[in-house]
Amino acid sequence: MDILKEIIYMQNEELLKRIADDKYNHPEDKEEFLKNYLKKNFCRPSIVKSDPTPRYVKKLIRCVK
Repeated sequence: MDILKEIIYMQNEELLKRIADDKYNHPEDKEEFLKNYLKKNFCRPSIVKSDPTPRYVKKLIRCVK
């Protein structure tokens, strides 16, 4: 799970750097943007224990009738 967190963190960092490059001209503004939005908790995956597929099947069957 830690490897997945690190991969998501690196992808998030790259995306935020691209956004900062497009949005801001000054390096100080870019650093401030990254400081505000590049957090470890923002890249934590949420684990879902229930599978909603049976409910979706029921709904689709009702719609098709």
